[in-house]
Amino acid sequence: MKKLYSQMTEEELELEMKQIQEEMRLAQFPSQKAVLERKYFTAKAYTLKAEDFPPGVYKVDGHQLPFELEYVNGMMAWGTMGEDREASFPISMLSRLL
Repeated sequence: MKKLYSQMTEEELELEMKQIQEEMRLAQFPSQKAVLERKYFTAKAYTLKAEDFPPGVYKVDGHQLPFELEYVNGMMAWGTMGEDREASFPISMLSRLL
């Protein structure tokens, strides 16, 4: 039985991310690639520190609108995007906007 990402060591997560990247490279359909990208970002989020993501405005990978981060719970960032629409993303998808 496969471990949960939260139970993996950093080395196991790195190996998992490499495997997912290879699967993305071989994916034949956009929907397959989208699912694999989300898995990759989720695994990568477990290698990051939540405290490195203070509240503020961020760019979210694959999205045009800015994301207003309100708080982080585990490896998920919660806040609003667009016209105050509630949203959440793995912290690995965020880049701080200055």
